[in-house]
Amino acid sequence: MPPSSTRAANRAKTLRKATSSLSEDDLANAEKVMRHRTESMASRARNVTPLTDEELDDVINSLQNITPHDSKIDWNQLRRLLGDIAHLSHKQWDVTGSNSDKLAKILTPNGITAESSQMFERILHEGNWDGALEHAKSGLKSWAVLVTGVNGIRKTTAIYQPWFSDVLQEALVSPAGMESNFANEVLPTGENSFFRQLDHMITTLCNEDFSRLYALTGAQLGGDEKNNGDPPKELIKQYSNMKASIFSRYRTLSELLGVLLLKEAQKVNINIMCETSGRDIAMFHYIDHVVNSSKYNKLALHFTINELSCAMDSVDKRMVKEIKTGQNALMTECPVEVIYANEGGPYGSEVLAGVQADSDRVWNEVVLKGDAVGR
Repeated sequence: MPPSSTRAANRAKTLRKATSSLSEDDLANAEKVMRHRTESMASRARNVTPLTDEELDDVINSLQNITPHDSKIDWNQLRRLLGDIAHLSHKQWDVTGSNSDKLAKILTPNGITAESSQMFERILHEGNWDGALEHAKSGLKSWAVLVTGVNGIRKTTAIYQPWFSDVLQEALVSPAGMESNFANEVLPTGENSFFRQLDHMITTLCNEDFSRLYALTGAQLGGDEKNNGDPPKELIKQYSNMKASIFSRYRTLSELLGVLLLKEAQKVNINIMCETSGRDIAMFHYIDHVVNSSKYNKLALHFTINELSCAMDSVDKRMVKEIKTGQNALMTECPVEVIYANEGGPYGSEVLAGVQADSDRVWNEVVLKGDAVGR
């Protein structure tokens, strides 16, 4: 979905104008720089190393690129907080939840306002926050949905289709003793839910890193004549690897925002959807921990595909499109365009078989047994 022209026209002037941090030497040696950044970010993520001063600069600059100029956010306080917490494991949901509250006091002390709506435009706009608010007026009990399955199989696309509620009605299995018959209009779909998507949060919080990713990739594409064709496979892999390192390094930062948004969503009783590959049990525990079971129906959906090569082809084409869209976004010098250029998660086609195997194993051996999740 492209940026909303109406929202673009109404955006307030921001605190900062995005500028490139790459030198001419960096661009001349783009492959070397790209590999170094990929390896160093991935290493710091694995070793749970606190964000470096450069990384903290990037996060603060990314936020100031999209924050209205009259904001009262205490940036020094935010920087200190992120230095303390943004590197910790996101899977300790009690800690992540508590730290998310600390983040909210600095970043969104008044909840979802005009300021935060501009900052998190893509997250809320593509996530259908306003549509979910409208649906909540019905007064029905809300849903929290975890959508799982390997990347590239159109999970998100499916939930927005007009037939989705019919398929969901047929597939729905309720625990013993719980209601099992729901009218279609009661069931959660993309049209009546807020869909919290990880990639939207990471590109928003890390638009400086994504600008750098697109610039380093673009520097290896060559002249305009070559830009009309697809990038070579090795460059696509470099792009995917660097993108994956950004996702790994800033996963906790994004989940801090994700918990913040889900807590705000529960205040206004809107349907919630989250997406994950499902390759481990962590996001199931996330829904159990963050969402109030007395106020929400909880639902897990698992998507599969019978021909993985279709997903692999889809992911490869998506990466190519991102690279091309990213180059166009850089030319606009608008960070919001950079935020909208990304179209999905970090996994390249070469790892999808492993992701699918892990996702199916967790679903079949853990979720369906019902002992570890569903509280």
